[in-house]
Amino acid sequence: MTVERHPLPRWRYPRNEVLRNQVFPSGRPPFAPFPTVTNLVNANLCPVALYHDLIHGIENALVRGDLRTVKRRGELFHNFVAYLKLSIKNGDFELRGNTQSQVNSIQNMFLHFSQSQGFRISEINDIWRLYVGPWVERKLENGELQSITSNSQIFFEISVANSHVPFPLESGVRNYPLRGRIDEIDLTQRRIIERTIRGGREDNAPPFLKDYQIWLLWKIICSLREENLPNEWRGIRFEDFELVVETPYHDFVIFDNQNFINDTHSAYAWINDISISESPGVFSEVFENAQCAPENPHTECGHLFITCFPRRYLFPRCRPEIRQTFQPWYRLLLWEQMWKGHLWHYQLLMLDKKELLELGLIVETNVVSVQNNQIELEIIEREANTLRGYEYCTVIPYGTVFCGLKLDARLVSTRNNNIVLQLSGILPTISEEAILLLSPDIPAPIMKEPPIFLEQQIQSALFRLQHIGAQNEERARRRSIIQLLESIFGTRPLRRGRR
Repeated sequence: MTVERHPLPRWRYPRNEVLRNQVFPSGRPPFAPFPTVTNLVNANLCPVALYHDLIHGIENALVRGDLRTVKRRGELFHNFVAYLKLSIKNGDFELRGNTQSQVNSIQNMFLHFSQSQGFRISEINDIWRLYVGPWVERKLENGELQSITSNSQIFFEISVANSHVPFPLESGVRNYPLRGRIDEIDLTQRRIIERTIRGGREDNAPPFLKDYQIWLLWKIICSLREENLPNEWRGIRFEDFELVVETPYHDFVIFDNQNFINDTHSAYAWINDISISESPGVFSEVFENAQCAPENPHTECGHLFITCFPRRYLFPRCRPEIRQTFQPWYRLLLWEQMWKGHLWHYQLLMLDKKELLELGLIVETNVVSVQNNQIELEIIEREANTLRGYEYCTVIPYGTVFCGLKLDARLVSTRNNNIVLQLSGILPTISEEAILLLSPDIPAPIMKEPPIFLEQQIQSALFRLQHIGAQNEERARRRSIIQLLESIFGTRPLRRGRR
């Protein structure tokens, strides 16, 4: 659970003049961040995990092992499940024969699918054995895959966000902003699913904090007004939906929990204080409340001896000077993310459509045609040749900025007042399914989301540089980066050449 911190009197939202870009972005933002569900999960794990998330740009605290490998495998697992279910729904794949024949057919489909995603045969076999195979066998045994029909309403990768999500506090409520992405919404079975490759065969509870994660996503979608939902979803009571954390080996049903509410108020207080508090002692309080120590490490945390307790190298000897120099930069980079990206999310959800169009934050379009995963759109009340910087953008072909499918897109061509976008960055089957839902009567907004991941990469690169080192002097002399650090921050003279 989150280390307790007194709830904030109120969340600091941007003022109207800030929302309307009438304040020059500089220094400490006059508003708090627009958190993600991941931020709150990290805060629930440990204030230090949240600190690494916000200050050092290292957000995957619960990922154990090589981050890139785990992430690629998790994405493949989730994408294949979506591909399989939609293939059955659309009649592109039929379950035939006995259970073993069905498993074999799905395994063959998975082989071709994985190869198309760039995976090697050896890794494909491991992923099938550890994750996909057990999941497929379970879903065939309980009849879930067989129950999918052409009328099933299944949606994947639905982004949800609200600037004012209410959480009970004493006799009233406290509103906070929150955004995230739901793995699967099954309107037919009335379920919201969070899918993960974490978890084992012998588990009797969901993976650590996955129950809290899906609860937060559920709170967002339940907080949305009907006009913020896709047209076809209006009138649906998401409060009555079943919440399921799905691992390769088990499905865990999650229920509302009062402890989650208390943890959430504390998490927002930590997020606020780490980001914009003027108290000089706030970072010390973070580490005073660390949830583990080298002699007693947290069993679920992926930071441990990599991020939290790194090896203490003797060289470079100027490490205290490096840390003193770098430390202010981390928070400045966070503030830049808030001015560029977090403010953009506030604007998207707090300003009305007319103001968003006037500020150029969104461009409204009508669907003209769809072919081979390309969408031709007609721009409304604007010239196509005025779209500067939209070579890469985000389009919402289904839903709204509050709740919908956001797809990465690349500008292919312009003609008169029409533009052609190539959908990318997401499983093609999902985007093709979304295209089928496009309505010529409903404008499809496109937008240019600020790339704040660049500042996060700078934060994490600085943090790695701060902890680089060598244990003996001979090796330190051979490493040019250590010698360069000693010259910049230490007393070693900088010379050209080998000597």
